[in-house]
Amino acid sequence: MRQREKIPEKKLIALAKEGDMQAFESLVRKYQRSIYYLCRLMTGAHQSADDLSQDTFIKAYTSLFAFRDGMSFYTWLRKIAVNNNLNYLKAHKREEFLGEKDNNVPEDASSTHHELPPDTLQRNRLEQKLMEALDALPADQKIIFILRFYENQSYKEIAQTLNLPNGTVMSRLSRARKKLKELMADYL
Repeated sequence: MRQREKIPEKKLIALAKEGDMQAFESLVRKYQRSIYYLCRLMTGAHQSADDLSQDTFIKAYTSLFAFRDGMSFYTWLRKIAVNNNLNYLKAHKREEFLGEKDNNVPEDASSTHHELPPDTLQRNRLEQKLMEALDALPADQKIIFILRFYENQSYKEIAQTLNLPNGTVMSRLSRARKKLKELMADYL
């Protein structure tokens, strides 16, 4: 299995398109943390992020025939994840299941709180507050903010991912920043 991970990504994609499940599994292993983390940022809930990231890979597998050679596999995968998350957020806009929201900072961005230096505790509290503020944003603003600041996408890339004009991306990002400033004002 380790041998497969040394195979270039282009070759893994070609093998996966031919039905090689081990090649696709290698691609999943390569990107599963990034996709999970993106879903976790968007939903704020472990279980939803887990389900959405799995769904992303299922959709990617069933749509592999549509993947065009020369494209970035991660960009394509991220677009599937973003669309899944947008659909989820729209469908669950006002629904919150008991125990579902766990506004803790995802594991990749936080550590345990016992016996931490004061500056680390303060940073963790700030990250926690930011996660809560992000969760309060409308889905269309939240997704753009996450893609810009957590995924480091340009306005053009976000516009392409979401099939929106650049101006719409910029105005939604501006509204998201303004709303986050308001929500974080007491903390900062």
